Amino acid sequence: MLEPKPRQRVSCLSNENKSSCSKSSVIYPKNSSPHLKSGAQHSYDSIHLTDRQYKIRLGRSMLKSSLVRCNAYTTQSLSTEEFNFHQTSKKFFSRFLHMPSLFHLFYITLYMNISSCSITVQIGMHSSLVSPHSKRDEQKEREKLNNEIRDLNKRLQIQRLYTGEVETMTQTLEEKNKALVKLLEETSNEAYNNRKRLDTVEKELAQTRSEETKAKERILQIKVHNEQLTKMKVRQNLQILSLKTNLEHLHTQHNTTTNKLAKAVVELEYATQERDENKRALTQRISLLKMREDEIIKLKRENAKLLKSEENTTRKYAALNDARIKAEEENVRLKTQLSTQDKELESMRRIVHQFEKNNEHLTKERDTLKTELFAEHQTAEQTDEQFQESQHEIKSLKETIQTMEVRQKKTQDDYVKLKKEKTKKVDEIQHLLDKIDVLQNEIQLKDNYEIELKRTISDLEQKFVQLQRQYDALLNEKNSFIRNLQASEDKYTKLEQQIVKLQDSIESYKNKVTLRDSEIGRLQLQIDKLEKERRLLKTEIRYSQLAHQHTRVELQERKKECDKYSKSLQDDSQKLSQLKRELDHLRDEKNTVSSSLTKCHEECAQLKDQLQTLQTAFNQTEKQYAHSQEDMRLMRVEIKNLRTERNVLRKDRENAADLRQELLQMHRLLNQERIKARAMQEEMMTPMNVHRWRSLKGRDPEKMDLILKIQALRKQILQHNVSALQQEQALEESQRLYEALKEFMLKLPSHKIRGELNNVKATLSGKERKLKALMAELHVKDIDEKSNTQKLVELKTRLTDAKTQLNQERRQKQKLLEEHQLLVQMQAQCFSAPPNMQRTLGAGFKLDSGFHECDQGTDLEETIPYYDSGKEGSQITKEEVSTDSSYDDSPLLQ
Repeated sequence: MLEPKPRQRVSCLSNENKSSCSKSSVIYPKNSSPHLKSGAQHSYDSIHLTDRQYKIRLGRSMLKSSLVRCNAYTTQSLSTEEFNFHQTSKKFFSRFLHMPSLFHLFYITLYMNISSCSITVQIGMHSSLVSPHSKRDEQKEREKLNNEIRDLNKRLQIQRLYTGEVETMTQTLEEKNKALVKLLEETSNEAYNNRKRLDTVEKELAQTRSEETKAKERILQIKVHNEQLTKMKVRQNLQILSLKTNLEHLHTQHNTTTNKLAKAVVELEYATQERDENKRALTQRISLLKMREDEIIKLKRENAKLLKSEENTTRKYAALNDARIKAEEENVRLKTQLSTQDKELESMRRIVHQFEKNNEHLTKERDTLKTELFAEHQTAEQTDEQFQESQHEIKSLKETIQTMEVRQKKTQDDYVKLKKEKTKKVDEIQHLLDKIDVLQNEIQLKDNYEIELKRTISDLEQKFVQLQRQYDALLNEKNSFIRNLQASEDKYTKLEQQIVKLQDSIESYKNKVTLRDSEIGRLQLQIDKLEKERRLLKTEIRYSQLAHQHTRVELQERKKECDKYSKSLQDDSQKLSQLKRELDHLRDEKNTVSSSLTKCHEECAQLKDQLQTLQTAFNQTEKQYAHSQEDMRLMRVEIKNLRTERNVLRKDRENAADLRQELLQMHRLLNQERIKARAMQEEMMTPMNVHRWRSLKGRDPEKMDLILKIQALRKQILQHNVSALQQEQALEESQRLYEALKEFMLKLPSHKIRGELNNVKATLSGKERKLKALMAELHVKDIDEKSNTQKLVELKTRLTDAKTQLNQERRQKQKLLEEHQLLVQMQAQCFSAPPNMQRTLGAGFKLDSGFHECDQGTDLEETIPYYDSGKEGSQITKEEVSTDSSYDDSPLLQ
């Protein structure tokens, strides 16, 4: 066992237990000394270990510590059974470290759960030492944890079984893969040979497809550029419409403010006139009103009130003047904004004009591209004509071959005649040999005759040697032709490598195009974010112009590359014409080409099906993309409208705050005037000092006149107040009607939507025209593909004819070789005798010749020289001759 060492706690999880963590920062293992246990007992008493939450938190904190500490802790603290279980789980965990990601995660979680259970069991053991009151709860928890450990063990066993099955499955699959790899290696050589032979036929298709792809790429680039220009136009139109709406709102606000100012000025003029009249009346009558202080005090109070009202009116007048000055400043600012916006509109119109010019340039470039495509079609037709000329040359070569075959037939006829003569002479020799026994006396006379016959035979043998030499020369020519074939195949391989490089470059260009499309999408998102800022429109237009220039430069570079490729295609076509002239030397390989052609056609059909599926998917994606673009455009328009409405509402809200302040001031003034009116009404209803007024008529008529005027003025003030209330009510009703009309007008469709609908219709009509043009181009391309298929069918028929001719020539060669072998056999039979018999001439002389001498263990038939078409100087045995079925058809054997 290890020595007991103090182990520090990892962390305190709650703020409540910080003090307890600081006090009991050391935890001792199970097998520690009693002194340490006594010290730990006090620390455990300070912490309330009976609390279940604290135990769980402590277990989690222990889990968060490293696995090394957990292993050391478990080895020191757990029992033997738990220690063994922990070690087995650890080994199991280390075993599955190299498993896939899902198994790895699963077993990590299992291991962590087991370790957490063991740690919680250990904590329960420690807590049982400290708190005897919570033993029942801890026993329940232990039972739960034991049940969980059993469940986890069961899961581990299930997963072990599953991993064993998976390993067996992987072994079987690896064996299958090895077998398949062997099959692939066996078939790859055949496929490689077949592909070499197929590439000659697929080159023309690849060229046409490359031309089609280039044309499609150009058309797509033009489409993308046109769509970008249309998007820019739509954005500019929308911005112009938003500016117009803002101007209309500003005009309406300006008109309302001017009307309010006019009303306020009229009211101020009336107030000033009344104030002047009151001042004049007061200055004239001040000297008369000094007699009566009470009345003067009242008049002073009234004057003070009037002064207050005058001050309020002056303040209002000053505020109105300030508002008028501000309104004038706003008018000036709005005028400057209008002038700047007009300038910007003019600049935008110029830019639109430039875009129209760019569109015209693009249309011109499209026309030039169409002319170039027409020129390329013409070049393709020229190549077809060259191909037809090469076919005529092939036909002429075939005719020359036929003439050579006629000559060969003549030589064969001569050879047959010589054979017949030879057979006759052999028969005569046989008759002579039969008569030797009878006519021994006449041998001397017939010896001379035999010498003459031998001379004729030697002449025939010399002719035969000459024919053999001619045959050897033909074989040498054939070998030279085979070497030329190998050189041509090397050239084919080089051309295939060049084509592969071109395909790689085309794929790299496609990748670049996709990257640029992604970059264009990002730029569009940035442009949508920067729509708020009007000042950055010019910079965006400059960037678009630069991009347009870059695209032009790229188009020019692509044109140069197309010219280079066209030159290389012309060179390749010349090389192909040379190779087609040498096609008559490739007859031996045409049997294999037929099988490879069938496979090629099957693959072509599969590729066409795949292309059709890809085209349908591409068309669907294009439609979805167009729908999404239209939805995005409509959403942008709605967002702009909402933003304009938000700005208008903000302005209305700002104006509402000012209007509220004015309303509060007016309400205060109204309350003051109402109080005055009530006081005046009470005085009018209950007039005071009437008798005194009657006495004043006789005593002081001027004072009485003043009182009457004051009463009349009070009546006028009341009438004015009533009229003001009526006007306020009318204003409130008009405001309500105005708000209702505003809501009604906002709900109605605006002229923007009509303009947008017209724009959408125009774009749809333009897209329909483009689709019609593309459909026409696709129809033309389908016609070209049909013509190419017809050409391929014609080539197949020619190949079949050539195959039949080759088979006939082979059969003829085999017949000639069979006849040659039969002649050799006949010579051996004629001039050979059995090995035991000694043939003598009449006087007992032995008959010796080069043809008769042969060993007993060997036969002439076994070592006949045979010159095969593919093997020089190869020898064929007797068994091979017997197995060949074509010997039965020879006329000599019949």
